Amino acid sequence: MKSMIITPKSVPELLRENIPDVPPGKHPIRLLACGVPGGVESVVRQLYVVRFAEISEWSPPLPSPVQGEVIRILTKANGIQAPSF
Repeated sequence: MKSMIITPKSVPELLRENIPDVPPGKHPIRLLACGVPGGVESVVRQLYVVRFAEISEWSPPLPSPVQGEVIRILTKANGIQAPSF
């Protein structure tokens, strides 16, 4: 099995990243879970249990600007029409 080195990305890099394979008529939505590591992991697991998102769909825990906290990002495609302001 080939070993892959994955370079961790920062929150701003992940938020600017293009979202591939968004179906026509869908809009990408990013959800952020921010807090102490155990709390964030608990929310990620709870959203998996209710079948909202697979755990693997979330980014790995990223450093937060708040000491002792992490951020995980989930990107989902939403079918709701984006409002025009």
